[in-house]
Amino acid sequence: MSDTPAIPAIATPPGWQGILDEGEQILWQGAPERGIRVAEFDPKAAGPGLFMVCFALFWMWGASQGSRIFALFGLIFVFTGLRQIFEPVLKPAFIRARSFYTLTDRRAIIATDLPFQGRRLASYPIDRATPLEYVASDPPSILFGPPTGGKKPRAGFSHIADADQVMAMMRQIQRGQTSDQPTPKDTQP
Repeated sequence: MSDTPAIPAIATPPGWQGILDEGEQILWQGAPERGIRVAEFDPKAAGPGLFMVCFALFWMWGASQGSRIFALFGLIFVFTGLRQIFEPVLKPAFIRARSFYTLTDRRAIIATDLPFQGRRLASYPIDRATPLEYVASDPPSILFGPPTGGKKPRAGFSHIADADQVMAMMRQIQRGQTSDQPTPKDTQP
């Protein structure tokens, strides 16, 4: 018999009707850790923004010698530079604060509720072919989405406190050991 017990299912909560497939069961729900993560700051990516801020301030100082109102046009470049510096840290924190995760016996679901985009559900099937990546951080992340070609990171459950438990459940799903299926017995030759 296998050492790993079958995964217990959570009762389908209200609001999931029409989203889950027939017989699909929720195994885990959670949310990423909130807050700003300084580890996401990339000094190389912030360099152009820092240059823009410094140049704009220098330009504003010089322009203020002639006309203080004309110097205020430099604020556009100051704010653009500040955005380039801080967006890579603030935007992921903003998205994490409005994200929720669900793991079912068939797929991983990432729900977001962002201004101007509204509520969205992204669904990723979990099967034997799904590449799972455990990213050790504090707290850890589990990536499972398809690789992306650009700077956009792979989809996954980022910065979840119970990543070890969720990773074990995902491995059980890949092996086909959920609560509605019997755990396969080891056979002796």
